[in-house]
Amino acid sequence: MEKKRFFWNLLTDIDFHLPLYLVSTGYWENQPQVARKDGYKGFQWFQCFSGQGILEIAGKSLTLSQGQGMLLYPGVPHRYFPISEPWTVQWVEFNGNFAESLLHSLHFFESIVLYITKPEVLQARINEINHRYNRHKNQLSSYEGSQLLYGLLLDLFRYTSASDNRSNHEHFEQLKPIFDYIEKHYSKPITLQNLADQLEVTPHYTCVLFQRTLGTRPFAYINRYRIQKAKEFLQQMPEMEVRYIAEQVGFESPSYFIKLFKNSEGLTPNAFRKMHAVR
Repeated sequence: MEKKRFFWNLLTDIDFHLPLYLVSTGYWENQPQVARKDGYKGFQWFQCFSGQGILEIAGKSLTLSQGQGMLLYPGVPHRYFPISEPWTVQWVEFNGNFAESLLHSLHFFESIVLYITKPEVLQARINEINHRYNRHKNQLSSYEGSQLLYGLLLDLFRYTSASDNRSNHEHFEQLKPIFDYIEKHYSKPITLQNLADQLEVTPHYTCVLFQRTLGTRPFAYINRYRIQKAKEFLQQMPEMEVRYIAEQVGFESPSYFIKLFKNSEGLTPNAFRKMHAVR
């Protein structure tokens, strides 16, 4: 790896109208000290591959080592510098009209140091971006760059954590026995204890895991799954009455099923069936 390499995107009006666009990317074999009293103009993701450094931001001093990365918001004063060399990092700089709102939707609300559970996945994504820049001599398609960047941000959501604990991806894996149980038993009554027993944890912790991973309660997820199965029945079995479909997907009350279905899909089960009827 060279000591440093920078790739600057040749921005056009197309980029500025995209929700996300890449500004620059590159790496330092040994990142030097950087001090920005007024912050930086774009969003940045830095990933550490060796050595150790310090990020000073918002009155905090945070360590950045191998297997960690830092997400920096624009306009936030900060300083970072190596304390164990070589401090090797790669970075991606990005911006866009929806960059901040997208990060918020992924629960990244401010500049932060993150633990990475699968650094090789993120490294592969950044390497692909660098490779595309190099291959196209710094002229990467606006749409292609935006697509690659969106994939990187989703990987950040899946494979990072604010503490040295489980990432969102690992929480999904932890909940897999519950997902499997719901898939097999959705047509029957399911209790919170049934779900907790699949993980051998308490019902309360089961709710915490669902909220942390999916942003919803266990029974809200079950109802959505049942509605999804009901949509399959409605389309595949045009002669089956709605009340029987409600029973098949685990609802004891047809009226409650119809209410939930309309809230979810914006139309009644029969209206949905007519809209998706095979002609």
